Amino acid sequence: MSSKDSRAQCDEQSRGELAEWIRGACRGDRESQKRIYQHVAAQVFRIVRRMVGQDHVDDVVQDIFITLFAKIKQFRFESSFETWVHRMAVNQALQHLRRTKREQVRVREYAANSDPQHIITNEHSTREDAEVLGIAMNYLSGDQRALLHMKEVEGFDYQEIAEVLGVPEGTVGSRLNKARSELRSALTQLGWEVSSQ
Repeated sequence: MSSKDSRAQCDEQSRGELAEWIRGACRGDRESQKRIYQHVAAQVFRIVRRMVGQDHVDDVVQDIFITLFAKIKQFRFESSFETWVHRMAVNQALQHLRRTKREQVRVREYAANSDPQHIITNEHSTREDAEVLGIAMNYLSGDQRALLHMKEVEGFDYQEIAEVLGVPEGTVGSRLNKARSELRSALTQLGWEVSSQ
């Protein structure tokens, strides 16, 4: 048998295994899903990283595999499985980019309307405190200022902020925590004593 015939036989065998894994995944077999993941994961990560960048790759890839296993019964063996997965990965990455763009537009709108001097000030603040706070706020990104403005000035709750930005409530919480941490750090650098609460 020639090396070409040998390769063709191996390809045919691996195609047969893949078809078995797909059928198993349609039945909800975990081992088959694991084999499929191992078979296409490198391809999916490469596509997504190129489209959305390293920071978001894990979230998008997770969404792709959730969608893949939810829709695997729709695969009809009319094209190669890898092509089907490739199309799905591209579509999910594009959806992520569109969502992110919409979120960035909303955040920029809020940031543009947020007065740094206004955020987290009250009637007990001195003018000097307000000035230092205003300077510290300028250390933050527009996104972080917008989040603090919505929470501390507008009085939005997590659900309302999530609806405005089109993100999960848990994401709002983690981003607010990061914004507050950055603000405390900026205030400390400016010589302010800040409670860790």
